[in-house]
Amino acid sequence: MRIRALTVLRIFGIPIRIDYSWLIIFFLIMYSMAEGYFPTVQRQFSTQEYWLMGFIAAFLLFVSVLLHELAHSFVARKQGIEVTSIRLFLFGGVSQISTEPSSGRHEFLIALAGPALSMALALFFGAIFFFTLLQGKLQAAGLLAMTLSYANFILALFNMIPGFPLDGGRILRAILWDRWNDLARATRVVSQIGNAVALFLMILGVVQFAFRGSLISALWLIFIGLFMKQSSMGSYQSVVIKQALAGTEVRQVMTENIASVGWLTPVNELVQEHIYKYHFTDFPVLNGDELLGMVSLAQVKAIPKELWVFKQVRDIMTPIEEVTSLKPNDSVTDALSKMIAAERDRMPVIENDRLVGIVSRRDIMQLFKIKTELGVA
Repeated sequence: MRIRALTVLRIFGIPIRIDYSWLIIFFLIMYSMAEGYFPTVQRQFSTQEYWLMGFIAAFLLFVSVLLHELAHSFVARKQGIEVTSIRLFLFGGVSQISTEPSSGRHEFLIALAGPALSMALALFFGAIFFFTLLQGKLQAAGLLAMTLSYANFILALFNMIPGFPLDGGRILRAILWDRWNDLARATRVVSQIGNAVALFLMILGVVQFAFRGSLISALWLIFIGLFMKQSSMGSYQSVVIKQALAGTEVRQVMTENIASVGWLTPVNELVQEHIYKYHFTDFPVLNGDELLGMVSLAQVKAIPKELWVFKQVRDIMTPIEEVTSLKPNDSVTDALSKMIAAERDRMPVIENDRLVGIVSRRDIMQLFKIKTELGVA
């Protein structure tokens, strides 16, 4: 299992994860507020007060983005879609779902929920700001409310740009999907718009640096553009893959001759006799025929090498209760979505409480490649 994000809490059973890259943007927001924006707008506070206000502004912006993603998640749940986690990272947040919406109408409602919540927050903080103005003087609370109102308004407005991976792109795809009854075509059109928006942002960043010398703003625009371009391409490729694999069950791609490891195996033996031999990153852990859990390369790396000879697989494995598993009759597209959401390369296939096979992303993508070459995709 790859460890790329820190789970900080759960809300209604949904894990909230913070990518380590998000800590960078949190500090940058706090710094820019405390040293730049707040002292320019109001000069009556001390340096310590500006930094406290900067921290509060960054934290409440974090809460605003989280509420934006929770709105997506709650509507998705209403549509019967499982939300595996919410992840906050450098460019904002994303709700990770186990399956895609079943219709354009469902996607429309899910995508619209985020910007609608952000606009509601903009109005809420705006009302607080105007209330403080009635008191005759702009206090710290009013300044914070004004900032958060503006930030949430911009968040809602930016997300309504009709290109992937933004909410506006998903709303447009939902409309086109419903009209054409062709998900791949709708995704291709919206991905092309997303690419165009990404290119515009990157050009704007270069122009801003060339004529205004604003390096930080320019780099920020270029990074956002690159992120949008990559996400647009990935969204279309994901739809193509899922359409090609539609109707395929896990039993058709799973490996029944399973490379497993005993629960009492020393970690150094796991490395030498299993990881090096089979070149897999995840292995089922067995006690006889009983599946106890999964052990991964990442878990091995977390143990100092000098302790490998003293530690056993049971000491570092993920217990079966915490392992996401599959059934033989699950669809391959759902299996792939679960692997991506759980950040796993391989997943066990269980039937009647017994390990019957294992599925890897490599197996699934190999099937997609074969179907593509045969002209089936």
